[in-house]
Amino acid sequence: MALRRTYPKAFLAGALALLLTACAGGGGGGAKTATSGDGRVTGEVNTVNTATVGTGGTVTYTITYPISNWNVLNAGGATYSVIDISSVLLPGAFSIQPDGSVTQNAAVVTSAEKTGDSPQTITYTIDPKAVWSDGTPISADDFAYTWRALDPRTCPKCQAANNAGYDRIKSVKGSEQGRTVTVVFDRPYVDWKALFSPILPAHVAKTYGPTDTPAGLEKSFNEGLAKSVPKFSAGPFRIEEFTADGSVVMVRNEKWYGKPPNLDKLIFRLITDVSQQPTSLANEEVDVIYPNPQVDIVQQVDDLPAVRYQVSPSASVHQIWLNHNAPALKDVALRKAIFQAVSVKDLIAKTIGQFDSTAEPRLSQMFLSGAPGYADVVSEFEYGIGDPAKAKKTLGDAGYTGVGSKLVAPDGKPVPALRFAVQAGDQLRASEAQLVKAAVAPLGIEVQVATVSNTVDAVQEGNWAMTVGTVSQSPFTATSNIPYFLSCEEGVNFCRFNLGNYRNLKVDKLLDDALSATSAEEATKKLQEADKIVSSDYSILPLYQNRSFLAYDAKLGNIRDNSLSFPTYNTEQWGLLNGS
Repeated sequence: MALRRTYPKAFLAGALALLLTACAGGGGGGAKTATSGDGRVTGEVNTVNTATVGTGGTVTYTITYPISNWNVLNAGGATYSVIDISSVLLPGAFSIQPDGSVTQNAAVVTSAEKTGDSPQTITYTIDPKAVWSDGTPISADDFAYTWRALDPRTCPKCQAANNAGYDRIKSVKGSEQGRTVTVVFDRPYVDWKALFSPILPAHVAKTYGPTDTPAGLEKSFNEGLAKSVPKFSAGPFRIEEFTADGSVVMVRNEKWYGKPPNLDKLIFRLITDVSQQPTSLANEEVDVIYPNPQVDIVQQVDDLPAVRYQVSPSASVHQIWLNHNAPALKDVALRKAIFQAVSVKDLIAKTIGQFDSTAEPRLSQMFLSGAPGYADVVSEFEYGIGDPAKAKKTLGDAGYTGVGSKLVAPDGKPVPALRFAVQAGDQLRASEAQLVKAAVAPLGIEVQVATVSNTVDAVQEGNWAMTVGTVSQSPFTATSNIPYFLSCEEGVNFCRFNLGNYRNLKVDKLLDDALSATSAEEATKKLQEADKIVSSDYSILPLYQNRSFLAYDAKLGNIRDNSLSFPTYNTEQWGLLNGS
């Protein structure tokens, strides 16, 4: 019985989408794995690297981002390091498998089904064996606390990473000693399987004060669970130590109710300099690395003996944002001309195409390639065509002068230099910024590439016009897109996860209709309509699905990537190959 603690990234990583790059794909290096001569592996994503492993031993997994907030559902805490760690500790009602399928988490709930349509009602039955590491049963109290903390109606000041769906719940009630949970909605929610994954411990939250008031909820959610190293676990391991160098040491959870993990210890070692991670792997200081793939890093790992790796499409998407609050970019004609001038195919060829020839332009704003509903929407609006002549015509027709030299807006004011914010140390994004700069220069548009220590801070300050980064998707497409496209309030510099301050009330309505749909098919149609409207507004230039890069010592079995979660989704199965 393997517990999958897989959290839809749409709920977790939005606040740091500019800074972080989600990685997902497949791993390999064991039975049912095809290995190329250079260590690159392929295989069926759900079973790749399946192997018989021994009992005992330690695995050291690399994390890249320092931890200052431990609450994975808090908007300030969802760094990918925290998600990796929380994936080991926290339970969930449903799981996302590496192939993207959504399955009931049988180790936590023995049943989870819709038991009513008017109003929509979901009933969960919790396995009696499921307990927290202090022996407290997982119960309806945990479901209720998670809901109330994430619902802005009950906790308006809780800094939820995403409250989609929770803001539609009317009540969460327990029965049968809390083992049966009945959730009643006041409005339908098509993605209900996305909820309660993960679940937070109500009894721990209460140690920070009463949680039956908005103030108490806020304190426990924003401070207590966020600032304290978790002493609780409902997974195969628990935290033994948070070390002075920012690393995390885990040991077996004695109260774990699933099949005992193979490893004795699991260490998350902090190495913030991604360029040093391959060296640490080569020196056997770590066993697993999961960096953002770049040409030099992939090549370094490719040269290592006894190391397996995979580069594959992930569930996150790379794109360029334009800031609608930047005065020059309030004009749709200028935004359109920029998108016409940039060649996405050329950008791909000069960046990730150097280590993955299968990379292709993303042609939708809201769907991943191959997902139900995915279609070419952006080509109709001439996105990424790399045609400066058409871009110049767009500007001329809109009344711009100085096209090709020094661009002047229709109101007679020179178009100022556009500040392109780029995360320090990210060569991939720096290269993309330079390519955009070169593409729009023939139009008379100046771009100033500004290296910033923290892109999120730079965006919050509002002093930017363009940036490039990543957002995450999930099988719950309606929920995934809410944070990125729901209208911002006018005049704000930073609108939660709608990073470009995009506003369109028609899109708002379609997104809400999609969430309220009674079937996935109905939701998809609404999202396709919204996809087209967003594209016509020239707010975001989709580039490509990001690439994942998982590399690990060949002595490890049962470690594999998960396209919509993280490699740590199945740590209870990890182990050292017999004889290692």
